[in-house]
Amino acid sequence: MTEASLRRRILQIGNWPPPVCGWTMNLVGLRKELQNRGWDCPVMNLNENRRVKNSDYIDVQSGWDYVKKVTRHVWNGYAVHVRANGETQKGYWLALAALALARVFRQASLLTYCGGHQQTYFPAPQSRLRHGLFALLFRVPHVIFCNSEGVKAALLTTGIRPEKVVPIAHFSAHYIQFTPTRLPADLETFYQRHEGVFFLYACFRPEYDLEFVAEAIRRFRRSHPSVGFAIVGAGERELGSMKRFVEAQKLDHAVCLLGSVPHDLFLTLLGRSLAYVRVPVTDGVCSSVLEALALKVPVLAADNGARPPGTELWRKGDIESLLLLLRQAATQRDAMVARIQQPALEDNVGRLADSIEEICLSVQEGRRDLFSASARPRSAEQADRAA
Repeated sequence: MTEASLRRRILQIGNWPPPVCGWTMNLVGLRKELQNRGWDCPVMNLNENRRVKNSDYIDVQSGWDYVKKVTRHVWNGYAVHVRANGETQKGYWLALAALALARVFRQASLLTYCGGHQQTYFPAPQSRLRHGLFALLFRVPHVIFCNSEGVKAALLTTGIRPEKVVPIAHFSAHYIQFTPTRLPADLETFYQRHEGVFFLYACFRPEYDLEFVAEAIRRFRRSHPSVGFAIVGAGERELGSMKRFVEAQKLDHAVCLLGSVPHDLFLTLLGRSLAYVRVPVTDGVCSSVLEALALKVPVLAADNGARPPGTELWRKGDIESLLLLLRQAATQRDAMVARIQQPALEDNVGRLADSIEEICLSVQEGRRDLFSASARPRSAEQADRAA
């Protein structure tokens, strides 16, 4: 093994499919890019299938198993790149542990903050413990990646240095490279027996506001009974609860519930839909929104202050504003399509890989350790400002 190959080692920690989501799409593309550049790039899987042993990733059986496996990798010279957002407490602690272990063993420590700027636990008022906890987390890695300038501004409220945060969009040109897929017979039947179908990505979690969605579907179908709704996204763990919810709401005749689907099928369904309805406001610049716009599919999204140009916006919690857009998509879709602005199709995965290479190799050479004794200001006040 050459010295160069020993230096090109990075442990990726995040969600590996299935189920498929924006996090997994980014991780799959980044791993492929780094491997093509000669990096040893194992993935430690934190998705719901994490306990399933698979040669594609490193399984995680428990919290202790996670710590042992991260420790073994950093001891053997692997940098660490972990993902987190402001929606789960467990994800916070997993990220903090991995980043801290990388620092202890003097390896590059990288964080991708995958959330938007309106999340459950962050941002938070400076008087709250949550603010202090995220301020701590953001001081540990050498660099933090996020997906927009708006999210960067939210991260900087913790007092970290601006140059430490690198905004690179998750969406990349390869996301819309797909092979149209023939639909399963029952799914094709659903599309054929409706004049049009709206497409939603939703899971059984609070941010997807399923009660609100159910009421919107009920009220919309009073005037448009021949229009259906296809809902994808829920993994196996949530799919049973989603099915029971749809049945309890008496919407099983109007809704086709698919769970998590392969990316080719996801884009095939999206391309055949009247519009893509995006409910959460906790996301940043959402990849599936950009995918829809790139395919010239109207997007009806709750306004979170970060939607790309050409998105049709409705006010979170305002059912009338959503119903108005649903009716326009059903009756004036061509006008909506004409308003769509094609998003920039950039190789953001390549940009991210470039940045990771620069940071990791620089840390190994001792030039970029922002927390080294030589770089630390003398006074505590100066140190706080530098962090």
